[in-house]
This record gives sequence, C-alpha cells and structure tokens, in this order.
Amino acid sequence: MKKLLFSILVGGLVLSLGYGTALAGKNADTITKSNGFPSGRHFNLNIIGVPHDKEVPDMTGSNRHTIFVPLQSGDDVGRKIKIKYVVDPADPDNFRVVDGNATDDNEAIVQVPYEYCLDYDAGCYEMLSYDVYARALGKPGPDVGAIVTAECEYMLEVVDPAGNEGLTCEDTLLMGSFDVRRPGKKPITENITDIFRATGCLDMSDPILDPDGVGVCNTGDLEFRDLWIFNIEELDSYMWDYDNNGLKLLQVRFYETVSGYIGYVQ
Repeated sequence: MKKLLFSILVGGLVLSLGYGTALAGKNADTITKSNGFPSGRHFNLNIIGVPHDKEVPDMTGSNRHTIFVPLQSGDDVGRKIKIKYVVDPADPDNFRVVDGNATDDNEAIVQVPYEYCLDYDAGCYEMLSYDVYARALGKPGPDVGAIVTAECEYMLEVVDPAGNEGLTCEDTLLMGSFDVRRPGKKPITENITDIFRATGCLDMSDPILDPDGVGVCNTGDLEFRDLWIFNIEELDSYMWDYDNNGLKLLQVRFYETVSGYIGYVQ
C-alpha cells in the first residue's frame, strides 16, 4: 500500500511539472502561497540536473518542457553548459524546446516568442515581453544551487550616450546573472525578468557618410529601453552559461506581458 501511494505521489509530481501552462488567468500580479510563483497562464521550463549523461537520441519536440543538464558543471569540473535561446521567423508566437539534451554536446536550445518593430522611425512602445521567475527544487544542501550568467551579441556595435567605450551586449542587459540556491528550507521564488531585458543604443552610423557619428549614440542610431531582448532584430545570439552545483531542478516560468521601447534616436 505504501509503495502504491508513493507511485501515485511521484506520478502527480511529474504531471504537474510537465503541464505548467494549464493555469487559468493571465498576467496576474498576485503571489500564490503554494509555490511563490505569480498566478496566471505561463510557459513552464524545467532544467533538470542528472548525474549521468542522457543517451536518448531525440529530445526535441514542440511539447517538451524539460532540459537535461549535468548535475555538476562549470570551470571547477571543466564542463561548460550553454542554454541557447533562439527565435524562429516561421513561429514567432510560441515557446518550444528545440534541443532538450545538454548532456550529449553541452548545449540545449529553447525557442522563444518575439515581436519586431515595423517602423523604427515612429518607434514602438509596450511590445511583447515576459515576466520571468525561477526557483530551485530537489534535494536540498548547504551548497546546492546553480549560477546562471547571460551571454549575448549584437550584429552592431553598442554605443553609450555618456561616451563610454568598449561596451558589449552584456552591458545592455538589466541583469547579467543570477544565483539560485536550494538550502534546507522552503524554496525561494526569484524574479529574474531583467536577465531577458535590455536598455542601450546600437551604432547605425555609416563610417563613410557619417564618420563623426561612429562610436557615438546620436541621431539615426537604434535606441531601446526595458525591451525583451529578442525583440531586437539586430540581436545575433543570446544564451545562458549554466554552472550547476548539484541542483536537480531549476523551474523557470514565463508570464506574458508588455514592456519597453525601440526606435531611431531623433
């Protein structure tokens, strides 16, 4: 009887992890007492740490909500894990796990929704965006957790109205990294929205026609504020460096909202 009850409980947990999009409502701000996440419809992504590499050949498919990563990764063990976030022009409205296995080649891929501005001259406000929350689950321990660092690159040079030089894509992110822990207490839900949002300016000056404008954020350059970074058409790549220290489950939830501005500097 105990074995049967245990099987039922485990089965219920698996189902709850795989069907996180089924909640009713949308974009609510209320924090629920049950798990610390906001209530409302969302996309649920589970990043699962495993002690042995997965040898299953195919971990792709539009209905997947899981990514498998090594239980230990990072510089100290000589294994770097990358979780790439990409857009698909043929499917701009949906999340999808493109490659759910980071244990075979140290890389996983997640497709995310986006919205490009159709008129930079007029500028676009309050575009598609997501509020994002994360929490660490699984067996607790004093050092159990994961450090996530965002890496990105634009097709154009990042310039600064203040005149600072040598800026990178990472400098435009509102949050460059986050650290989640699983101590021996109730899991903590963290707001990690800003790791996906950016504020900055991209140099669109012609070095021949406007040599004085190169390296300076001025008229005609592309300005964006508090923007879902995937809405920037000039974004070349965005990924997470996932440094895992024994964390068995990082649960990430994306809640649709609007935010930001993008357009030419006038």
